[in-house]
Amino acid sequence: MTEAQSQETASPGPDAEDARTLDAGTYEVLRARLREQTGELARRTEALNARRLEVFGGSDMTLLGTERIRTEHNCVPRDIISVGRSVGDGADGDMILFGYNVFIGLQRETRVCDVFSTHRYEHDDDSFTFVDAPEDAVPGLLSDEEFRQEFARLYRYYRDTRLLQLRRVEDRLLAVFQTGPNTEDVRVLRWSVSPTGELSYMDDRGERDHVRPPAHDFTWVETTREDHVSGRHPHISILDELFVETVNGDLTIKVENNTEVGEGIYSEPVDESLQSLADASVHYARVGALILLRVLPYNETEWRHLVFNTRTKAVERLDGIGQACQRLPDDQGLIFPGGYHLTTGAVRTFDTDVTDLEFERVVRSPNGEDVLYVFHSPADGRSLLLSYNTIRKEVATPIVCHGYSLFDDGTMTVFRETS
Repeated sequence: MTEAQSQETASPGPDAEDARTLDAGTYEVLRARLREQTGELARRTEALNARRLEVFGGSDMTLLGTERIRTEHNCVPRDIISVGRSVGDGADGDMILFGYNVFIGLQRETRVCDVFSTHRYEHDDDSFTFVDAPEDAVPGLLSDEEFRQEFARLYRYYRDTRLLQLRRVEDRLLAVFQTGPNTEDVRVLRWSVSPTGELSYMDDRGERDHVRPPAHDFTWVETTREDHVSGRHPHISILDELFVETVNGDLTIKVENNTEVGEGIYSEPVDESLQSLADASVHYARVGALILLRVLPYNETEWRHLVFNTRTKAVERLDGIGQACQRLPDDQGLIFPGGYHLTTGAVRTFDTDVTDLEFERVVRSPNGEDVLYVFHSPADGRSLLLSYNTIRKEVATPIVCHGYSLFDDGTMTVFRETS
């Protein structure tokens, strides 16, 4: 009797098989319904976006064409910037200020035209061109007598003077010159810019305006002994959501507060295996659905940067965020010189030179759909432009240049050095 009962228990009857078949069928039906609803939602979203573009307008980033700027002498281009509209030369149009450095040779003095030139930007829907303009084409810029005197004194008293950058900071236009062996040795000539775009030269004391924004728009929080959780495999608790340790020869990240096992969702080796939990320096920051980690294991010199996505439960090693990092609008993710990480799980790194790049500024389009992130290298004048679309949640192809200018109609001129 007992043996027969055991056999009945071990062998499922037809009712159990029918239940499993029913469960599988229900799962397939639910999955098909969800797939259909997902497709319908995507179609309605596309239709809504199309209607939005009809009402508010919008455009993709497209190339209008290429043009060369020629100077009197061979030069090392440095930067360009938009400076309003030209007057008094028989034509009206958007203007750019082009800055460069030249080797003067036997010439005793450096003139304004040896460093700056102005050009009128003329364009239509299909093409554009740059037309050379005289120095007085933009009143209050290069023709200002006080500016010319201070420019002459700058090059006379500092023999190694060279132009570093042209910057627009709120209602100021800055011309930054390096006067010593380091890029921090600067003198800054500045102009005021009125709400209608008129320029007026101020003085050569613009260093107070030449301040770069913070490299990170969030704050790193350092962990303390109170965050340590002891046990067979001790770790550091990060917001009670993430657990980090660098003991036993590797850097491990776990999502469970379990000190009995050493395995986690991510692991990589460390240089020093015989270290305690307190030997490593661990910082963190919360950016929407992302948790950023900044870890320096014992006896190492390079900080490691990792990103944990609380939605996908995935970890990515992205050391570029240590250089500079900014939040994307509405906490959709983060962007840095080497790539971006979205809360959707999309991660991409760019095959571009990011050496010495610093966060320069962020420019938002009038409709708020596109956001331009600018990174700049003071040493060689190189800039990296990353354009993010908040609707499509994607970053356009990175633009590497040696200067750029933006006009009121949304046109952007990008300058690249060519031999």
